[in-house]
Amino acid sequence: MDVLLIGADNPAGMAIQAVFAQWGRHRALPLNTAAARWRSERQAKKAARKDKPQAVVDLRLAWQVATDEVPQPLDIERAHWLSKACEHSSIPYLLLSSDRVFAGQGTRTLREFDAPDAFDEPGFQIMEIESRVMQAAPSAIVLRTGPLFASTDNNLLTRMLFRMAIERHATFDDRNVFSPVACADIARVVVAMLDQLSVGADAKGVYHYSSGDRTTEYAFAEAALAAMSQYRDSGDIVIGAEEKRPEESVETRVFDCSRLRDSFAIKQVPWRGFMNSTVKEYAESSAVEESKG
Repeated sequence: MDVLLIGADNPAGMAIQAVFAQWGRHRALPLNTAAARWRSERQAKKAARKDKPQAVVDLRLAWQVATDEVPQPLDIERAHWLSKACEHSSIPYLLLSSDRVFAGQGTRTLREFDAPDAFDEPGFQIMEIESRVMQAAPSAIVLRTGPLFASTDNNLLTRMLFRMAIERHATFDDRNVFSPVACADIARVVVAMLDQLSVGADAKGVYHYSSGDRTTEYAFAEAALAAMSQYRDSGDIVIGAEEKRPEESVETRVFDCSRLRDSFAIKQVPWRGFMNSTVKEYAESSAVEESKG
């Protein structure tokens, strides 16, 4: 199946293309993030139909969230334009979204039918994008995921490793709970969904995917540091948990992924299984950059 990847140059897009190459069941029609900064609906329609894709996967929103970037009004319009064009042309459209649509007030796992209740940025914008997409394209798929991490670009993992390397003594939050997802893992999930869509699976609406184990920022940093110590001298780096403030509420964003499992037979995988390989790639790329000067 020919798949138009919007945001193909971000780490999630690169990971999906790697799985395509490995399995050979789909062909990527890559469109980089810069090329998808359309200024009009006409440009979005042209992009959606140019190479006659059999599916469109939009990775821009999830990676904006991963980089701590707040989606802007024009980003909302672009997602609306693209999903509308796909719906009119009967092209399956998959939007990769984020757990940030939820405020995280509570401890139970979050289901697809739970009403988004974010009360801050970028939650408001994500909610608006999802709403506009589903209004324009009732047959669209919205796949929400936990915080994405990779060895390159600005994301949860690289920010932590950079901060530890610079500060040498760093503290991290140990209260808020989440389930991070490696880009290699979300690529596995997206490609598995495309496999079934390509043979006529009837799927639409919202699905959740996050890793099989929950963590805090501090516990995630501990795992990252342990992995980094295998590849770089990290003996003088000390990390700790931030001092707890009684007045601060605890946020818990953990997904129930049973709908995805029941519909696509996709199981959750622990994020820890991706940590060593991701940190190794980060260390190797950092060493190359350092050797350049």
